[in-house]
Amino acid sequence: MTEENAKDTTATAEEVVDMAVDRAENGDKAAKAESAAEANDAEEPQELEEPKESGGPKDSEKLKAKEPLAHGTKIRIAIAAACVLVVAACAIATVVTTNFAEYQKAVDSYQRSAAALQERNEALDQAVASLQFLVNSGAQPLEIQLITRAQELMDEARAAKDEVPSMPSTTEEIHMVTNKIRISGNYAQLVRQLNEAEDALEDSIALRELVVDPTASNVIERLRTVPHIIAAEAVTPENDPNGLLNQPEGYSAMVYFSYSLIIQDKVYGEGVVGKGTSGGGSVEVYPTVEQAEARNDYISQFDGTDLAPGYHEVVGSIVVRISDRLTPERQQKLAKEVVEALTTLPDNEKK
Repeated sequence: MTEENAKDTTATAEEVVDMAVDRAENGDKAAKAESAAEANDAEEPQELEEPKESGGPKDSEKLKAKEPLAHGTKIRIAIAAACVLVVAACAIATVVTTNFAEYQKAVDSYQRSAAALQERNEALDQAVASLQFLVNSGAQPLEIQLITRAQELMDEARAAKDEVPSMPSTTEEIHMVTNKIRISGNYAQLVRQLNEAEDALEDSIALRELVVDPTASNVIERLRTVPHIIAAEAVTPENDPNGLLNQPEGYSAMVYFSYSLIIQDKVYGEGVVGKGTSGGGSVEVYPTVEQAEARNDYISQFDGTDLAPGYHEVVGSIVVRISDRLTPERQQKLAKEVVEALTTLPDNEKK
């Protein structure tokens, strides 16, 4: 029941009292009128009736005296009954008012909890939508498995989403649903993972752009940040020792570099390009990742032979090679430094 119903109940009780009082007053008036009529009848002469020895006039007066007393009793009974109805109505109104207050409190609590869950759902939807947009862009990351991971997280988020349930009709049921809502939608960790996956994917896409068919000038700029690399130079069609620059099966750029821990005077050749990989190492850039991997597989055939090419690995569409004049440990250390330099985002591109 609502508060308006409670007011209606109280009003009805008051009307009952008024009706009872009016009825009592009307009854009293009717009794008085009846008594007056009887008195008038008594004054008229009785021609045929003889006086009774039993004292008739006195008995008639007693009966007339009892009539007003009976009507007064009826009034008091009616008023008492009305009072009982008023008290009952007030009690009902109090209960109804109290129940309505509890109901309204439950409704307010439900609405707050539902609004909070809706906000959490929107945050989850936004994280999913943002990551999905990046995946759908078609941009390829350096680490292709990041796309698979992103898809798994988005599927998990969609499955974990809790919809806001409808509000029930009773106070008790509203409390139960509200308690359920409060413990629903715990997406904090999932949203964080989605955001981290998006950041990692964006960085990997940017990294791929650095190491998939970069220009010779970009490679040289990054090699200059590696400790002990004292010079770097790109080949041209005129001085390319292999004659593969921009050829169908060749590289799109080739950069040789010199390393200070190698005595350059003992390396055959003139200049950085003339000394080739032996002076420190080289960075071979191919148009596609597949071409770079094919080139690396070819070089691997000479590992452990007299034509040992030194350390080599693939990064994107780049083949990094390190001179075999360095110890194996030093070769790996230098290769790691070169790869790190090639795959480090500029400060303005970092998340």
